[in-house]
Amino acid sequence: MSKGKKQNPIEKQYGLPDNCNVVDCSSGKQQFWSFSKKKNGMKLVNVRDTDIDQPVQAKYLERDTSQMWRPHCQNDAWIPAHKVYFRVLHLPPCPDKDLPGMVEAQLDKISPLPLINAVWTYEIVPSYRSDRDQRTVVVMIAGRDVVERYVGDLEKIGYRPDRLEPAVIIQIMATPQGGDLPDGAWIYPSQNEEQIVCTVAWWDEGVLNNITQISISSSEHLNELTSHLTATTWAGEMEGWLTGDTDWHLVVNNELGDQWLGVLNDWAGKGMQVEEPDEVNLLASNAARHAERPLGQGNLMPPEKRLSYHRDDVDRVWGNVLVWSVMFYVVLISVYFVIKHQVAAKEEGAYQANRTAKKIEKEVKEKRVEFSLLNEQREMRGTALSVFKAVAEHIPEDITLDSMNFNESRDAKGSNIVLKGRVSQENSDKLQGYIEALAGETVEKKRGGNVVVQNLFEEVLPPNMDARAAGYLTWTIVCTVKRTELKR
Repeated sequence: MSKGKKQNPIEKQYGLPDNCNVVDCSSGKQQFWSFSKKKNGMKLVNVRDTDIDQPVQAKYLERDTSQMWRPHCQNDAWIPAHKVYFRVLHLPPCPDKDLPGMVEAQLDKISPLPLINAVWTYEIVPSYRSDRDQRTVVVMIAGRDVVERYVGDLEKIGYRPDRLEPAVIIQIMATPQGGDLPDGAWIYPSQNEEQIVCTVAWWDEGVLNNITQISISSSEHLNELTSHLTATTWAGEMEGWLTGDTDWHLVVNNELGDQWLGVLNDWAGKGMQVEEPDEVNLLASNAARHAERPLGQGNLMPPEKRLSYHRDDVDRVWGNVLVWSVMFYVVLISVYFVIKHQVAAKEEGAYQANRTAKKIEKEVKEKRVEFSLLNEQREMRGTALSVFKAVAEHIPEDITLDSMNFNESRDAKGSNIVLKGRVSQENSDKLQGYIEALAGETVEKKRGGNVVVQNLFEEVLPPNMDARAAGYLTWTIVCTVKRTELKR
């Protein structure tokens, strides 16, 4: 953080992220670890050592959508410890949200760099003593140009860190208690291309009092290390934060421990304990397990850079939303036109089928009418023949038939047959027998597959006679033919 930019209060913790990556390019090569959240913590799913400029595989760098509304540590990176200055502060008891302001108030006194050119952060030290109410924090300060150059190198391999921290701070915070209060000095050597840097954490009865970084040119110049350790010991005793004898702990591998132990034991007098350092995969796992910390704590990433990444995350999410919305819209439009085409095709098919059905229905009606007319004509012809037959068979020889007319009636009774003729007055009584014969005439009709016998005439009216000449009468007989009901 630079001077004039207030550090935000500690952000709310949301728990472990679903995925967390850790990369270390501080040793001249690239080491990469990828972890996935499991029930019991973070599980290592991939690890690789490559050249320092080898791009990180893109599949491990996909950003969580939740970064939009909940920025969290998805990508952790380790900065070389010799690029960072460590200062230990003991602060009055206070809530976590007040720590940033209290730390910032002390920066002018403790920073070795002008604050305008520096980036700073702090880490809360675990408390091992219940009788002590002071808060202990480790302030980490690095040059802004150093941090920006290191972040730029990480961006070149496709890695955009959410948190930037020195790996040694993870080791210091994990200093074992072993049933007693941490007490003594823990030395953490690290080798870089130019020199050996020893980070020394000074504990006194469970309280972290100082972190010193000592650079020596090589393993053959351990006198440089012992000189600095002697000076720091005297300073601690004079300032009152180092009391009693100091227990020395050298955290190195066995090979380096064998090289250093003789010289350091002679200097320490009572001997130095050699402790095997955590395996690097375990150290990365510890970093991933602490990814739930707020991004404002233990993070040397410049706030404006973090804000820029967050804006990119927001833009990416909205961009994805826009792309998916457009794709969804295009799919909906495509589905709409497909369905519209199908519906239009079905409507056209239904319309054509309806037209065809109406045409067929019209043809069926015409055929039914035509059939009815033909049937009626057939009935009429049959009736006419039956009438002719009845009139001819039953007319007496003494009666003359002059005409026979057919008059169609519009009522429900039937059609009229008008018979006209002449008869002598002495034979006029034979007309009554003729009428009775006509009224009793029967015909056979088919009804529903059955043959029905019925009268040919519905009604035969008595003759209407008129004297026209001497000795002769003209007569008229009206016969009503029984109407046959035809279905149409």
